[in-house]
Amino acid sequence: MTVERVTFGRDGPIEQSMPSSKAYASSSDYSNGGVTVRTGGFNREVHSTNDLNDNDLMTVDGMELTVAQARQLGLLNTAFDEQLSFGAAQRAAQEHGAAQERAAEQTQGSNTGNADFDSVVDGLNTSLDDGVMELGEAQEYETAFGQLAMSGMTIDQAAETMRGLADGSVSELDVDGDTRAMFENVQSTITKAATQSAMQELGQDGFDFLTQASATNPGVDRVVRQFAVDRAAGRADGITWAEFAQHIREQLGH
Repeated sequence: MTVERVTFGRDGPIEQSMPSSKAYASSSDYSNGGVTVRTGGFNREVHSTNDLNDNDLMTVDGMELTVAQARQLGLLNTAFDEQLSFGAAQRAAQEHGAAQERAAEQTQGSNTGNADFDSVVDGLNTSLDDGVMELGEAQEYETAFGQLAMSGMTIDQAAETMRGLADGSVSELDVDGDTRAMFENVQSTITKAATQSAMQELGQDGFDFLTQASATNPGVDRVVRQFAVDRAAGRADGITWAEFAQHIREQLGH
């Protein structure tokens, strides 16, 4: 099982498919730790001598014997136990190696040269791995915050400046035109992606409830906007739109 990950290298976006941290290996990925015997020209795995037939062929000390022959020679139980233990050890080693690879993938993180943006990309990757966000939405957020990263501003600095421009505490004369245009583009991108994801997850009725609550309650409007920004920045801690909307309903007594 693979997931598409949001990546952004020094030279720009990189498409990458990686194993999901939540995926489980299929039966074909590892040796299953049993003993392989041949029955009628076909190999099968067994885990107990009770599963053996007298005509099954097995290898004992480099010789291929029938189970009946191995039993008659007094070799069956010892050989079976040795092979079973070897198979189990092999499987354990394979699983340990796979676990180390998954851990390395999870801890590697992004490397854009901008620590603030790296944290966004890593947070978005976690959201993808947890299944709380789809790739298209994550890519939109990556694009938006990539613009902020290239401007040299931190997310918190940009957010504070945008809030100041919106409430009038920061004069437009103090922010050059290119930066204001960049802010508008970032806000538009995040708003569009957040609106689409909220509508898709909540359905029309749930989305209408959240929209109406925001329009009539300034406090709700603030937390909705903040949640949208936190989600876009990979800081929502796995909270879905449905869980967020349910919290608002409870707070409003609905």
